[in-house]
Amino acid sequence: MAVNKSAPVFTTSRVTTSYTGPPAVDDTARSDALRPDPSRNAGAGTAAVEESTSHPVEGAGIEGEELVWEAKYAMKNFLGRILVRSVLTVAWIALAIAAWGYGNGYLAPLALISGAVLALFWAALIYRILLARWGHHYSLTTRRLFVSTGLLRRRRDMLELLRVKDVFIRQTLFERWLSLGTVIVVPADHDLPTFYVAGVQNPQEVLDLIWHHARAERDLRSVKVDQV
Repeated sequence: MAVNKSAPVFTTSRVTTSYTGPPAVDDTARSDALRPDPSRNAGAGTAAVEESTSHPVEGAGIEGEELVWEAKYAMKNFLGRILVRSVLTVAWIALAIAAWGYGNGYLAPLALISGAVLALFWAALIYRILLARWGHHYSLTTRRLFVSTGLLRRRRDMLELLRVKDVFIRQTLFERWLSLGTVIVVPADHDLPTFYVAGVQNPQEVLDLIWHHARAERDLRSVKVDQV
């Protein structure tokens, strides 16, 4: 029976235990079969190019992402503690002058003890400033929010603005006077942690920036889905 080589023939057979070796393969026919047909692939290639041109993929990954805001822990958060220690330092200087300058020996032990305590207060404040000021860094792009914490061991957390559910501010009375506060970003996924942008200046502006770009990212995603 003659076999039409232009179309595949599917047959069913039962497997036997006898083996007569692999069938002979015509190298010329195999090379002709594997050679692409230009007339058949030309239309598909042109259609693919036209589709990629008419629907370009923009903003994939980090392409097109721009930095819109970055900040550290504001120094104004330590203004009250610096003022308190400054007043205590002035008082200690007056005590030291009375103890050693005017020869009041009974005040010398008190001046020594209070001076040591005051030095510990200043050392603790300097450590807190270093830990907060250089241990916190925040950056906001058009697509993501980054919160970096830690001085010696740095941790960098990222939240896609597309996943932002809510943004609000937490402030004390003193922070409202100084225009300081903590911006709290709540993600939509329960598996993700809540992000705390602590000790930033002008927290209302930061909140507006995060919410604006989060809404813009969601609107852009919905437009892309509608186009598809």
